[in-house]
Amino acid sequence: MRVSFLQFLFLIFLGLLFFADFPRLVKTTKQKIKAYKIKGDK
Repeated sequence: MRVSFLQFLFLIFLGLLFFADFPRLVKTTKQKIKAYKIKGDK
């Protein structure tokens, strides 16, 4: 499998976007889990 330079750059770009967004994703996921647990307790 050969990866062209453009594809490589694109992958790096996607990775950077993902990692920049990661802490926010984790925070929202935790909030959703908390909300879900509260709903489950009632």
